[in-house]
Amino acid sequence: MKNKTFNSNNVIIITRFFENVRIHMNKVRFPVLLDYLIKNHTYNNKKLAQETGIDRTVIQKYISGARLPSSYDNIELIADKLTLPEEERNMLYDAYKIEKVGYEKYEQLKLIKKIIENISYPKKIDDYDFDISYQFNNINHFATTHQSLLILVRYVIDQAKNGNDNNIYAYLPDNTDIIDLISDNLNSSSPLYLNLLTNIITVEKAQIDNIKKFENLLPLIFLDNTQIRYQYENLSLIQETNFSYPYCISSPSCSLLINSDLSSGILIENEGNNYILKQFKETYDKSMLFCQNINSATEIIKYYNSESKNINYVRSFSYEPCIVPCLDIDLIHKRYQGPKEYGKQIIDFLIQYKNQELQHIKNGSKFSFYFTKSGLQSFYDTGRVSEIPNQFYHPFSKNDVILLLSRTLNLARNYDSYRFYLINEAKFNIPNKFSLVLNDETEALITLGGDNNDTSVNIAILEPILRREFCSLIELIDLEDSYYDFEYSFNYIQKFIDSHK
Repeated sequence: MKNKTFNSNNVIIITRFFENVRIHMNKVRFPVLLDYLIKNHTYNNKKLAQETGIDRTVIQKYISGARLPSSYDNIELIADKLTLPEEERNMLYDAYKIEKVGYEKYEQLKLIKKIIENISYPKKIDDYDFDISYQFNNINHFATTHQSLLILVRYVIDQAKNGNDNNIYAYLPDNTDIIDLISDNLNSSSPLYLNLLTNIITVEKAQIDNIKKFENLLPLIFLDNTQIRYQYENLSLIQETNFSYPYCISSPSCSLLINSDLSSGILIENEGNNYILKQFKETYDKSMLFCQNINSATEIIKYYNSESKNINYVRSFSYEPCIVPCLDIDLIHKRYQGPKEYGKQIIDFLIQYKNQELQHIKNGSKFSFYFTKSGLQSFYDTGRVSEIPNQFYHPFSKNDVILLLSRTLNLARNYDSYRFYLINEAKFNIPNKFSLVLNDETEALITLGGDNNDTSVNIAILEPILRREFCSLIELIDLEDSYYDFEYSFNYIQKFIDSHK
């Protein structure tokens, strides 16, 4: 068979094809793209089958759409044999993933992965006080530009910070410089507390907007002086008034009504402010908690004790390995460093939590955790795991670490329901000090190291739609083949133990 000769027109056609693929990736099916790549890289199905060892009828089924590859092995064989450049290879992989789960779902999974890979605890900033001066010492109650609107936002914040009640109440778009301005003030030393109302979209194909909302609000969610509530309808808190401004930010002394494109606003005081604030609070009180920021030892215990014990599976995605089922009473007592007044309560809780997870495994319910090679080394070097709040315990000794890892292997030998898998960090970069615990779509708890080595922050995702999306993380790591199998992971830990004895 002669090699196909490409002239400049061929090159233009191919270039345009791949430009269309990039633009319309949601409409390009894996069979169509695979067929195109084979034909434009001097191959036919027969020759490709001969050189890859893949049965010719299997390749034909791939191209017809009658069958999808069960894994990436055959896709990689084909891509290698066709010598696809990186861009074309990635397009083929993406088309395969989209074919398996659908475009919208794949985009949602990619965004969840992006959030996890880039998650970080907000750093404290210097005091964010600002000096606001008004011409002739009078407040301009009307903002006709976005910049003048920001001045009024600062004024409302300043009124709250310097008044007797340091609360502000807001319904705002969740990705704006107004939110950034509020966040900076909340993260400073000045007294301020935010009550934020947001809305959740229930349309199935719009779930990515809810995930983006979580991403945009994450800096606020981490702060303990913020409470975010949600409703399922598109809110307009002042829709019953004569104003056409859907957004607002209020303090006890004044309210700022903001139009839909954030280009203008009206400052309301006195009786008008009382009416708007009353309306906001009535709506806010009827709404539900979006997330729960769990910082103190008693809050952590209360949260775990409120969860249902009848669960069918537990999954954990962490930087370091999961060790709770392998703890014992003596180790918990020896390493406890929490507040003395809560000592017995917290130790009892840790023992109960450990026994609960161990019983879960012995009952045959699935317990799986995914962690990184870097996290395994970090656990040995630092004696810390993100799964247990740092406030609770002194770092484990190196002997403790080896003991806990050995128990991990023994549990896996004795119970098929207990499995662990190393994450391929080249495909999924789980951050240091990060842990996500999931069970039966009823719990999604994020733990992240705080602003120093002695603190951790725990975020419970309470909104059911969003929580369900995070619980689908297992689909993503399966889809992208982001972890090593159990046998490889087991042998890796065994070699790690042997090398550190």
